[in-house]
Amino acid sequence: MQNEALQRAKGVRDFGPAEKIARDKLIQTLRSVFELYGYNPIETPVMERYELFASKYGIGQESDAMRETFKLKDQGLRDLVLRTEFTVPFARFVGMNPQLKMPFKRYQIGKVFRDGPIKLGRYREFYQCDVDVVGVSNPAVDAELVKLINTVFSKLNLEVVIKTNNRNVLNAILSKCGVPEESQISAIISIDKFDKIGDVGVKAELLDKKINAETADEILKTLALTGSNIEKIQSLKDLLGEIDGLKDLEKTINLVGADNLEFIPNLARGLAYYTGNVFEVFLKDTSQLSSSICAGGRFDNMIGGFIGTDEKYPAVGVSFGLDTIFDALQIQNKGILSKQSVAEIYVLPVSKENFAPAFQLVEKLRAKGIAADIDFLERKVGKNMEYANSYGMPWVIVLGDDEVKQEKYTLKNMTTGEQVSCSFEEICTKVK
Repeated sequence: MQNEALQRAKGVRDFGPAEKIARDKLIQTLRSVFELYGYNPIETPVMERYELFASKYGIGQESDAMRETFKLKDQGLRDLVLRTEFTVPFARFVGMNPQLKMPFKRYQIGKVFRDGPIKLGRYREFYQCDVDVVGVSNPAVDAELVKLINTVFSKLNLEVVIKTNNRNVLNAILSKCGVPEESQISAIISIDKFDKIGDVGVKAELLDKKINAETADEILKTLALTGSNIEKIQSLKDLLGEIDGLKDLEKTINLVGADNLEFIPNLARGLAYYTGNVFEVFLKDTSQLSSSICAGGRFDNMIGGFIGTDEKYPAVGVSFGLDTIFDALQIQNKGILSKQSVAEIYVLPVSKENFAPAFQLVEKLRAKGIAADIDFLERKVGKNMEYANSYGMPWVIVLGDDEVKQEKYTLKNMTTGEQVSCSFEEICTKVK
């Protein structure tokens, strides 16, 4: 029976070299795209004050995300939470740094925590990779974020569907159906569960929230609009008029011009802070992984609300779920974990006498920027070949007396099995 002290906490995972190398490569892909679009890195603390997240300008006291926070107290009995996401800390960061020049574009990559249900793609400790812009109200920047999303998933060779809606449109629909403003956030939290509980479940929750059956039916009927993006927008224009939310949505869709961007009237994003366009991204084929892999939207009121000023801080951002994306990549590409070492070359001294020149050779390779490792255990060549192969090292150098004298080394390609005799310069050219 395994020692209980050696068990992990529920909902968290260890990652060995193969997984960590592959995950770091994914992070580098995300980082390169973020920087391609002009976003700059920042870092915020893992712990934040409870009040920051519970605020009506944060994720909201009633939200599922707030119920799933890990809560703790410091020694001064102050209520704290482990961050569940990066948007709220980003708003605090902007509010505490009034010297920032606008627009301010940032990205942040790191761990967040939620004490929620566990399934494939859902964990209690996981990475998020966020990009946000503050200081631009023009929905053209929303369109840029959608372009960025498509660039990321194109580089990862994942086919995705980007669902979008606008919270002002959703609020206008609720007002048109007779839901008072003070009840709309609560209603939106229920509408956000459409994919989980269906229209029957949503209606039941609306009734529990004292919204009458006729109003609930009218809401569900309006949100069930079908047709193309243009047709659905036109139907809502006929119902609601030329409201700003529909104009922003239409401008964003037209600027993006992508077939995989779909207007979904019942997309809610249940967090209280959203104010305009919202987005949620799924794999095109959800049969093996149904969780969203990226999501976000506009939060124009959050920063000003935290600061306590009437000054506007328009902001929009999206968050990529690293763990869920990695699960998707593993489903698509079973060979993603084949590389179990960062070393490109493994150097094998044939005898004890060859160790010193082999050690020097490894240092020369590293000086050229080539990741290299060496056998310290004085194993036979065959055993070392097995070791290098088990870790997926692509190249092996065998160094014996003849190689030392001639300064020509036996280089083996571990993928093809080909062996050639090379000078140091030729090795550097081949490996790079």
